[in-house]
Amino acid sequence: MLFLASVTLGSALFAAGEPAGPKLDLLAAYVKISAALAADNLADAKSAAAALAGTAGAAKNQAVADQASVVAKAADLAGARGGYKTLSLTIEPLAAGAKGYTVMFCPMANADWVQTSGGTMNPFFGRAMLTCGVPKK
Repeated sequence: MLFLASVTLGSALFAAGEPAGPKLDLLAAYVKISAALAADNLADAKSAAAALAGTAGAAKNQAVADQASVVAKAADLAGARGGYKTLSLTIEPLAAGAKGYTVMFCPMANADWVQTSGGTMNPFFGRAMLTCGVPKK
């Protein structure tokens, strides 16, 4: 229940007229995590997540900062991907109407993620199933 409140609050911050700059900064930082996970690169995913936590903190989006910190502290790829799945729930509303970003769905993970427009780069299964996923409708 607390998580849902955090997601709603985080989304409301941007829906209530938050400038596009912080929103796009968060999306840009988030997709770096996605790219690292798609490449099965834990070190880069953790580094990108730490950077997102800082960006989110500066934007006063504590929900994203907290969830990005979970990814940054993950002990392995499975843990990072689990934290990323939760983080993606908060990030997804920020992508609505953001040019150059697509919300994707992975049926195998039963999860969404946001990526830059282009070819599918699945962060939940990395190289094992890199192209598994479809744009969410």
